[in-house]
Amino acid sequence: MKDEPEIVKELREAEKLGLLYNMIKNAMEDLKEPNMITNENLEQSNHFIEKSSGSINESHIGNIEEKYKTIFENYAIGITLVDNKERIISWNKYTEELLNMSQNDLYLQSVSSLYPPEEWLKIRAENVRQKGIKYRLETKMIKRNHGLIDVELSLCVLKGKEGKTVGSVGIIKDISKLKEKERELKTSEERYRTIFENSAIAITLTDENERIISWNKYTESLLGMGKEDLFMKPVKSLYPSKEWKRIRSENIRQKGLQHQMETKMHKKNNKIIDVDLSLSVLKNHDGKVYGSIGVFKDTTNRKQIEEELKKREEGFRIIFENIHDTIAYMDNHGRVIDINNRVEDLCGYAPEELIGKNFVSIGVIKLREVPKMIKLFKNSISNGKTVNLIDLELIHKNGKKIFVEVGTRAIIENNKIKGTVIICRDRTEKKKAEIKLEEAHKKLEKFNQILEKKVSERTAEVEELLRQKDEFIFRLSHDLRTPLTPLVAFLPLLEKKEKDPKTKENISLLNNKVNTLKNLIEKTLKFERVYSTSEILDVADLDLREEVEACIENQQSSINIKDIQFFNNIKDKTFVKADKLYLEEVLNNLFSNSIKNIQDSGIITINAKKDKEFLTVSVKDNGIGINKEQIDHIFEEFYKTDFSRHDFNSIGLGLSICKEIIEKHGGKIWAESKGLKKGTTIYFTLKLN
Repeated sequence: MKDEPEIVKELREAEKLGLLYNMIKNAMEDLKEPNMITNENLEQSNHFIEKSSGSINESHIGNIEEKYKTIFENYAIGITLVDNKERIISWNKYTEELLNMSQNDLYLQSVSSLYPPEEWLKIRAENVRQKGIKYRLETKMIKRNHGLIDVELSLCVLKGKEGKTVGSVGIIKDISKLKEKERELKTSEERYRTIFENSAIAITLTDENERIISWNKYTESLLGMGKEDLFMKPVKSLYPSKEWKRIRSENIRQKGLQHQMETKMHKKNNKIIDVDLSLSVLKNHDGKVYGSIGVFKDTTNRKQIEEELKKREEGFRIIFENIHDTIAYMDNHGRVIDINNRVEDLCGYAPEELIGKNFVSIGVIKLREVPKMIKLFKNSISNGKTVNLIDLELIHKNGKKIFVEVGTRAIIENNKIKGTVIICRDRTEKKKAEIKLEEAHKKLEKFNQILEKKVSERTAEVEELLRQKDEFIFRLSHDLRTPLTPLVAFLPLLEKKEKDPKTKENISLLNNKVNTLKNLIEKTLKFERVYSTSEILDVADLDLREEVEACIENQQSSINIKDIQFFNNIKDKTFVKADKLYLEEVLNNLFSNSIKNIQDSGIITINAKKDKEFLTVSVKDNGIGINKEQIDHIFEEFYKTDFSRHDFNSIGLGLSICKEIIEKHGGKIWAESKGLKKGTTIYFTLKLN
């Protein structure tokens, strides 16, 4: 080192050196190194120092100084000396190694430069200069080019003559590795504490006296208990007395092993729950038991499920034994694992005669039926489900033939075939009935052939009659129209020229009757034409609103007579696919029908609503209405809702013609009414363009 300042010289005097030694000894005595200063030397030194007010032997001081210098320089702990201005004036070699600093980095540097600012403030806050000494202060120091290190620091103030502070000494112990271990231990402890606290199972720790000393949150949640219910309480208080005796009987602490068992525990509300308990004994290095760990999981729900499954199994067993069919479980080698009691009714064998054996080896199945059975098994296994039933012929124990219907289903566990379920239904009586039924069926088939021949003959006769009817109506209508034509033409002229009122009235009446007869003939011919399947429609895109307006105009004379209002609510450019002449026929018939239903005055409303590719059109009036029974018949030929009304102009074909026309267009027509005097609405559908 460089020339030492005055403070170092003073420190080398006996009194200062003695104080320094005492501080070093007290700060490091826990290390107990072999080369540590002995108590004998210490006593000699203290005795020497106490008498230092007199003359001191310089050679003796030199020996002590040499001894302390050896300790100062070679001990594996950092030692620094600072003057009263807190400048570093001396240090040992280990200080340089510890801080990775040289003489230039340390000599006469402020001691505060060795510490982070916040750590230096903590050190100053200890007021060491006033107190005189501070042992084992944990702090951090700056290691050059390596950041911060954790150290344990002991400080002692050095005083000179007349008690004046001349400096201080610092003993620095590197505890970085210790701190790192502590941090690792803390991290590990926090990790295990997190697992302990957040585990979804209850965990308790007990001491050597079987008192609860620790537990996790789930324990409180499961048992509904808090700290006051658990801390230092006997662990046996958590169990019913009967269960605790059973646990103690296992002698777990004596065996010293982990033990698992099912038991029961108390909740705070005295409710008993089922738990799965694991107990582990804790021993120290001497093998002495100092506690135990209990891990328990609530199995109440599982127990309830098991109990429910047990009940169901018992229920299924009852069904299994009492079902009408014979049911057998077979392994992959065809041996019977289980079979119900119905087998005795089926083939005369008791279940115990068949279990563990093969049906073929016993002789229940005929050899010629074995390939069919094998094929059934293969199909069941390959499909993994019930396959189509097959008929088999079995042999009863008494040697008689029995016929059964057999179905199978594979038993699959963990994607592996474990066996097969066989269901056998006795069809012996059914087979006899089938034979009789087959005989009856042959007789019926022969009878049906005779019946079909007669029906065919009758159908031909009916078709011929219908053809003759159509031909008759056509000829009759044609023959009637010929003589009516001049009557229709001349009767109005004759009525106009006649002067006699009485004769004129009779001619008018005759004219009306002739027109009625003409109308009847035309309607009948029109119905026959529409009804004919050979009629071809001239379909085009028609603006429905315009067609409705035109037909309303045609009915104008009738509208004016009865004071009727028409409301056409169909939007412009609403196009439908229809035959123009036939559409006019439908609209005229419906409007005419509605006008007839209105007695004096009323309203007729026409609406249209789109529904996918169809348009639904409605013609609604507020006339006399119809009842439910009449609705089912109004579209029939020559049907009139009220025959008491002497309306000879109506022959009951108008709605029938509408029905045939609409159906030929691929639509449908129907009527709705809330009853008499509540009006009627006729609906029909047409395809949109």
